[in-house]
Amino acid sequence: MGNAFRQHPGPAIYAPNQTPVTDDLLEVGLLVAFGMIGFSFLLIIPGIRSWERLWATIRVFVTLFIGASILVSNFGFGWYTDKICTRTQYKANVNPPDSPQEIQAVVGLLIGLRGINITLNEVDCGLSSTPYVRPFPGEKILYTEQFFWSDPWSQGRFGFGRYAGRFSQKFQADEFRGTPYPILWVAEYFTFDGEGLRWGRKFRQAGWYTHIFMWLAFALYLVSILLFIYVIRQGALFMLYMGLILCLAVFTYGMVIMNTTKMTIPFQDGTLNPQFGWSWWLTLVTGVFSVIASIVILITNYIFPRQVAAFFHHTLIEEDEFFAVQDDELTTSDDHTKLKTGTFERRGLSRYRKTRKLSRGASAHRSRLQEDIRLTTVVISI
Repeated sequence: MGNAFRQHPGPAIYAPNQTPVTDDLLEVGLLVAFGMIGFSFLLIIPGIRSWERLWATIRVFVTLFIGASILVSNFGFGWYTDKICTRTQYKANVNPPDSPQEIQAVVGLLIGLRGINITLNEVDCGLSSTPYVRPFPGEKILYTEQFFWSDPWSQGRFGFGRYAGRFSQKFQADEFRGTPYPILWVAEYFTFDGEGLRWGRKFRQAGWYTHIFMWLAFALYLVSILLFIYVIRQGALFMLYMGLILCLAVFTYGMVIMNTTKMTIPFQDGTLNPQFGWSWWLTLVTGVFSVIASIVILITNYIFPRQVAAFFHHTLIEEDEFFAVQDDELTTSDDHTKLKTGTFERRGLSRYRKTRKLSRGASAHRSRLQEDIRLTTVVISI
């Protein structure tokens, strides 16, 4: 059957179908992972009763939003970005400026914590009075090139030799490979390391310090999730720490890259002037939101403990329950517990309310204790 309807029987050979990479695979993978968790939760929503359905939905999706924001911003190329639509050469040393071989394209620069992403997309920018005619009609010009300075994070020696940094070695390899000229033009600015032009070094240092803070924030994020299950107050405190670390991360990134000459990359019809991008703003918004939400939780947990406990699906001790103290616990010695009369706070998973200790002379309460054998014994050390 494999040779049916063929003039020359043999294995099938198909032409190559080269497609450009338009999205970062790691970012898409992280978004899909968190999206799958959210979709799985949507499947079990019908099994949750009454108002708990709304509270659980808010808790889950806010948690997923914070976690996805931290990871996507950590690995994303959106910390410092800009793009420009201009006329430019397509290949170096092939077509001089203002020649019919010039292309009109959108050149984009996306800077992340671990490297940069440079895009080149041929479009009609409307820069001439005549309709734009593609000089290379048989070729689709749509490029996305990534240059990394991480793993290892060292700067390396100046130049493009074997002891140079990862970024410089990648730049030299792309020159031999024949990468389009606009991409090499932008990447070359990050290879300078002297005379006040140290953009590659500064962005690498900013990425190094910031990615440490991002990983620390993600660790605090995981700890806060576990603590919210058991102790609301401690979970809110760790959420506050996480928000402060995120704010410190964006502050550190801004301070490092601002402590150098402003980066400007000129083109024929404009200039690339990178500004803070979506990753920087997303991290800042997530950090501020975490700080505000944690403070609100701490305050409301102190004023309205029952409502906050119901929101987090915690079980509170009823107001009419008492805490009994056994008679043998009233003895005082160095090796035993000494009890103090009066009022005291219950020290358990969360300090919800003050309780009263029963005295030995309260006969009315004694009868109640005999009826309810499930009362909790509380011992407080002083």
